[in-house]
Amino acid sequence: RGPPAGAPPSYPGPEVYEPLRQDEPGGCRETLVLIRAAFAVLAVPLLAMIGVLGVVVAIVFLFAIHPVLALLPIAALVGAVYLFARWEQRRFRPPGV
Repeated sequence: RGPPAGAPPSYPGPEVYEPLRQDEPGGCRETLVLIRAAFAVLAVPLLAMIGVLGVVVAIVFLFAIHPVLALLPIAALVGAVYLFARWEQRRFRPPGV
C-alpha cells in the first residue's frame, strides 16, 4: 500500500538498492576445456574434408600427367571407404549376432 492520500511522497533510502551479484568470469581453464571439447567434435569432419580435398587435388594433378595415373587416388579412396566400412561393421554388431 502506498502513503495515505494527500501525504508527500516518500523516496526509498540508498540502502534499498542492491546491485545484482555477478558471477566471476570464466578463467583460462574453463576456456581451454570448451575449446578442447569443440575441437574434439570438429576434428574428425575437418580431417575428412582435408583428406577428400587432397584426393581431388591428386586426381587432377595425376590426370594432367597421364589419365591412367588418376585411377590411383580413386583406388585409394575406394580402399579407405572399404576399410572404414569393415571397421564400423566390427565395432557395431547388430543385436543377436
